[in-house]
Amino acid sequence: HAAWGPYYFMGEFDKAMTHMRAGLALYDRQTHEALSVEYGVHDACACALYESALASWSMGLLDQAQAWLARAVAHAQALTMPANIADAQAYAGLLYHLLRDPERTQAAAERALAISMEKGYPYTRFLGAVALGWSLAMQGNTAEGVALAQQGMAASIEFGQRLHHSQFAAMLAEAYILAGHPVEALDVVEEAIAAFDDYRDHLCAPDLYLFKGEALDRLGAPAEEIEACYVAGLTLARQLGARVSELRAATRLARFQQRHGQADKGRDLLKPVVAWFGEGRDSADLQAAYALLQELV
Repeated sequence: HAAWGPYYFMGEFDKAMTHMRAGLALYDRQTHEALSVEYGVHDACACALYESALASWSMGLLDQAQAWLARAVAHAQALTMPANIADAQAYAGLLYHLLRDPERTQAAAERALAISMEKGYPYTRFLGAVALGWSLAMQGNTAEGVALAQQGMAASIEFGQRLHHSQFAAMLAEAYILAGHPVEALDVVEEAIAAFDDYRDHLCAPDLYLFKGEALDRLGAPAEEIEACYVAGLTLARQLGARVSELRAATRLARFQQRHGQADKGRDLLKPVVAWFGEGRDSADLQAAYALLQELV
């Protein structure tokens, strides 16, 4: 249990999955559920299940990610401590954000927030607030969405909680962009990128470069500077073996190349990345990539 979290946040997803599977094999509810009270009201089995969901997403196993999450939610509901339900719902919100599903993100985040506010759980309150803010911004309520995401991230930092910092920054940056505030988005991603070495949170690190490129694009930056951000995101995703992040970066870079008269180059970049995926073909990221490939033919 102590090993899989660091491996996961550092982007070593295979190692994290190995430890999580080992932990699940050892877990016995009658023996180990009581330990969750002793160790921060945090059940090891629930943790392994929902972090397996996020790691599977990173590895491009999108259907498996949702299956892991379903198991996590069901297991948490069967436990006696409501903190475990709040955890599972908060992580559901994080996964649905990664899947770019704002409606399900909103539903999960609201459930996590309701329990967290009633019981006084700060960690899941931060997660729920940022995820809810992103979901609202994605559905057109940008003012409230930005405010919620901003407040949640600021409260998390003030509390000393930096887990999921890269994902928080990605959510807030996108909300700012949707609200028409690229300068603020740029500030968020540059601060988060500068913090990589301090916190080694790589889950959404490639996305931060993509949002940096988008913010710069909206600010009228030189094409070379924008392209360098997309290339940096693609390079980091490949280094991490983060398949969905690689897909997003390749899609963004291919779209950029199309705009600059290099459609063939964009197609050659994107086609093999898309072809790798064997599941999750109805996901938002793959659907966007398929649509772009049709334009690039």
